Amino acid sequence: MQTIITKACKELAIKEVPSKRCLSLFLWLQERYDTVYTRHPGFQKGSLPLLSLDNPFPMNLPENLFGEKWAFVQLPYSAVREEISDFDEKFVFGATLDLDLLGIDVDENTLIPGLSVASSRAKPLAAWMNGLEVCSIEADSSKGCLILAVGISTRYVYATYKKTPVTTDEAEAWESAKKASGGLHFLAIQDDLDSDDCVGFWLLIDLPPPPV
Repeated sequence: MQTIITKACKELAIKEVPSKRCLSLFLWLQERYDTVYTRHPGFQKGSLPLLSLDNPFPMNLPENLFGEKWAFVQLPYSAVREEISDFDEKFVFGATLDLDLLGIDVDENTLIPGLSVASSRAKPLAAWMNGLEVCSIEADSSKGCLILAVGISTRYVYATYKKTPVTTDEAEAWESAKKASGGLHFLAIQDDLDSDDCVGFWLLIDLPPPPV
C-alpha cells in the first residue's frame, strides 16, 4: 500500500513517513475486525491476515546509535506524563503518544517499564534516534538481547547482555511489566544513568498487528 499512499500524499503536498506508530489506524482495524469482519457471513476464523507485517531478523545497530550503558527502569505513569509535558520547555528530543485520542486509559500510579541509555554524547545520540520512527523495544531473553523496532519492519539488536538466571529473570520481568501496562514502555537517553534529566524521551507502545 505504500506506493498508493505515497502518490496520494504527494498530490496533497504531504510528506509520507513509513511507520508503525500510526496507532489510531491499528486500533481502528482491530475494532473493525471485532465488530464487523467477524460477523460477516463469509468470515473464516483462522484465515491468514490480508495485511501482514514482516518481522525480519534483527540487524546490527549502526555505530552512531550505540549507547555506553543501559538499565531496565520503571516510572509511575504520573512521572512519565510530567516528563513528556516538558518537551517544549526542555528542548528534549523524542516523541509521545496521545493516549486520550487512542482511548487508552492508564492509572496515574501504574508503573511503566522503560529502558534508560547513558552516553557521553547523549545529545548527538538522541538527535540520531530522533531521525528514526522508534516504535518499540523488546527484551528477548532467549537470545540475551534487546530488539529496537523502527519504521515499518526494521529491527536492530540494540544491546546484548550475558545470559544468567538473574539477567533472564530481569528481562522476563521487564516484558511482563510491559504487558501489564498494556504494552506501554519508554526509552530515555541520558548523560548518566543516575541523572534526573533526559535529553531524549520516547513513549512507546507495543501492540500486536490487527488480524485483518
